[in-house]
Amino acid sequence: MLSTPPGLVDLHIHGAFGVDVLTADVAGLDRLALSLETRGVEGFVPTLVPVPLDELGAILARLSSWVRSRRPGDGRGAMPLGVHLEGPFVSPSRSGALHRDVLLDGSDPRRVDAFFDAVGDLPGRPIVTMAPEIPGGLDLVSAFARRGFVVALGHTEADVPTLDEALKRGARHMTHFGNAMKPLHHRDAGPIGWGLLRDEVTVDVIADLHHLSPEMLALVKRCKGPGGFALVSDAAPCAGLPDGEHLVWGETLTLSNGAVRNASGGLAGSAALLPDCVERLVASGVATAEEARRAASATPRRLLASG
Repeated sequence: MLSTPPGLVDLHIHGAFGVDVLTADVAGLDRLALSLETRGVEGFVPTLVPVPLDELGAILARLSSWVRSRRPGDGRGAMPLGVHLEGPFVSPSRSGALHRDVLLDGSDPRRVDAFFDAVGDLPGRPIVTMAPEIPGGLDLVSAFARRGFVVALGHTEADVPTLDEALKRGARHMTHFGNAMKPLHHRDAGPIGWGLLRDEVTVDVIADLHHLSPEMLALVKRCKGPGGFALVSDAAPCAGLPDGEHLVWGETLTLSNGAVRNASGGLAGSAALLPDCVERLVASGVATAEEARRAASATPRRLLASG
């Protein structure tokens, strides 16, 4: 496993400054890593949106080769610490900005086998974001856990019994908590209520103040405690670029007023980087500087090191 640096660690970042980890070559990935390092990010997990299954293997081979080529102190910028697969095993009804036409479930063993063949042996500590309630979802939780993935629940509308079973099978984290998941209801706690109540589960939040309100961030902090939540950026490849329209993931995204939105007006990743999220969490009065930095450093490092 790659060694983890002592500074800020972003568990969920699709790119920035015009670099998309889905398509970037070595020069582009190095440019992204150097740009992140200059802004205080020392480790990150490049995050992929779902793609057609027949394209996945080549994308992961290219990205994995770059991750394996990196060494601490090699002068090439922030260290990649693994690969994060956001999907494709998520709920179509909670897909958010992910393209529904390339999502999968676990109902076809041949497709599942083809997926794991394409994934192969990923470097560092891999993460998968998935929904346990999809057909075959709980078996997929077990399969990912056996392969050493951090299994993060997200893009989900699972009920509490399903979430409890996913926990038993190895799920230990929740992705961009509060976003792309079934809302809290007074007769159905759902993923949000469940995540707030389970002390053994960590959650990550996007503290750009577009994805979650300060009050929601404060609720997460109060329920989870300073060590129970992590900050992530979920930065889109156009983060750090001037406002305007940008072609990302085969569609036009609009960067304006600190948010990235797709044609339907929904949020499509974030325009913030991890240090921005640390600053905004503190400025909103939700956390002290020490607590915010812990959420962007010690907590994600602990998650990546967990068994």
